[in-house]
Amino acid sequence: MMFELPKDLVEEILSRLPATTLKQLQSTCKQWNDIINDREFAGKHFSKAAKQHLVVMLKNFNVHLVSVNVDGIHNDIDPSIKDIGELSLNKPYQVYINGMVHCNGLLLCITKGYTPMVWNPCTGKINWVVEPSRAYDVYDKFAFGYEYKKSCYNFKILRIQYVCGRKTHTYTTHGKEIYDFNSSSWRTLNVTRIWPLISRVVSLKGNAYWFTYEYKEGVRNSSLLSFDFSKEIFGNICVPFQFNGDYLVELSVIRENKLAVLLQRWALEIEIWVTDNIEPNGNGVSWNHFLAVDLGVTIPPMSDVFSYAMSFFIDEDNKVGLIWDNNKGVRVHIVREDYYREIVVGEEGICLPLMCCYVPSLLQI
Repeated sequence: MMFELPKDLVEEILSRLPATTLKQLQSTCKQWNDIINDREFAGKHFSKAAKQHLVVMLKNFNVHLVSVNVDGIHNDIDPSIKDIGELSLNKPYQVYINGMVHCNGLLLCITKGYTPMVWNPCTGKINWVVEPSRAYDVYDKFAFGYEYKKSCYNFKILRIQYVCGRKTHTYTTHGKEIYDFNSSSWRTLNVTRIWPLISRVVSLKGNAYWFTYEYKEGVRNSSLLSFDFSKEIFGNICVPFQFNGDYLVELSVIRENKLAVLLQRWALEIEIWVTDNIEPNGNGVSWNHFLAVDLGVTIPPMSDVFSYAMSFFIDEDNKVGLIWDNNKGVRVHIVREDYYREIVVGEEGICLPLMCCYVPSLLQI
């Protein structure tokens, strides 16, 4: 019997099972429950267990689990995308979520009141963030990552405060702060000025990435920005194309080890590029061209561009891009070089749509 085995052997066996399976086994016996709830075991489990790559979407201020199946498109079998249902917060919590960032099975959720919280949907645990000295604001931007030291995850939140000019409608940086969960406190981050962000932030291997822009000699230039949560510094990542601030760009994380970039020019031309297993510091990154699609010549042709309310991820096995858009209703566009299909998921939402991969884990903060 499993419960008669030495504890270290039980831990070794359990550490190789998926997180969702362990949650179902948690009530088997006290020993298993203690192991599964142990913080050190959670870290060991995350490094050893097979990852479950699920899809979640933000819909009408709630997080929903989504079933995506595109395996049959090479054989003319229609793809399917189904909303399985809402991932409910444990009672008594009832919050409305405006945005989210995934990192190692944890979701940094920005609530309707612009307040951040960290939620593990697998375990149900929630960590609220202490109020900063300056109140949260609608223009605040947040990133989520960690410093990995001595086999422990020290999770952190980056807050970038912007001020919007009422007459010029331009954004300027007001301040930058770091929230450290180990100390449960905010502190000012003294770094150089950064410009407004033009994409959603993603977290990969503890660091944050997003697109930004700045004006040089009257020309708006865009770049891929990174933030190293260990060194607490910003950096720039080279991208394999030239583009200006008029193009749509978005980021996605692929199987927790790669970045993907979607670029759309106004001529309905889409390009997706994927990194080679990006290193934590982001230096020396190389890119592979994943696909290029002209939506004006696909069958059927697409007649309009995506909105700024757009996110995406890719299926590497089927060489397919799935683009979640909120223009004229909530839709998923399935694209590859010789294929285009649009699936309507629902009526136009009342918040910006976001779809991303989610990896269940037992990690705690």
